[in-house]
Amino acid sequence: LTLLFGLASINTLTVISVTRYIKGCHPERGYCISNSSMTVSLVLIWVAAFFWSAAPLLGWGSYTDRMYGTCEIDWAKANFSTIYKSYIISIFICCFFLPVTVMVFSYVSIINTVKLSHALTGLGDPTDRQRRIERDVTRVSIVICTAFIIAWSPYAVISIWSAFGHPVPNLTSILASLFAKSASFYNPIIYFGMSSKFRKDIFILFHC
Repeated sequence: LTLLFGLASINTLTVISVTRYIKGCHPERGYCISNSSMTVSLVLIWVAAFFWSAAPLLGWGSYTDRMYGTCEIDWAKANFSTIYKSYIISIFICCFFLPVTVMVFSYVSIINTVKLSHALTGLGDPTDRQRRIERDVTRVSIVICTAFIIAWSPYAVISIWSAFGHPVPNLTSILASLFAKSASFYNPIIYFGMSSKFRKDIFILFHC
């Protein structure tokens, strides 16, 4: 379940970064972002997450218990089996390296576009106001993606490191795992701190 929801999260953040990229760098293609395209994206997000998390249950890869009361992919088996190693390398590339590359490319492109055009300044007309809203949403998305990458990078690194037969101290493994799994509580804090609309909705929800 941790792997399933973790993969769904990184897939969702990747799709968000692509939509931000289209909105920020290619607004003329904004028609591509519709209810139907978002529905298809959500289906693909969860299909991919189910595929990679269910594969070890079907024999491609393996899960193992850990000493701190949870389970995760058995990285050590990659030393003894080409099949297990192929799964670990595949999930690292497809579910971490590629999504992170897409996110970094998208947000770097957005930042460069904003710097070059200065299009997101001024509030004189509705178009400028809409651009300011898009900028704020993009800023929140960048922070969320950055936090996610920072949280999961140590775990991804030691996982691929151990998969190739290099020993990893137990304390390092535990801390990296806990740090990665703590990423689930970052988003509400980021939204609350950076989005005034989110704060207003929370206050309304709790009758503040």
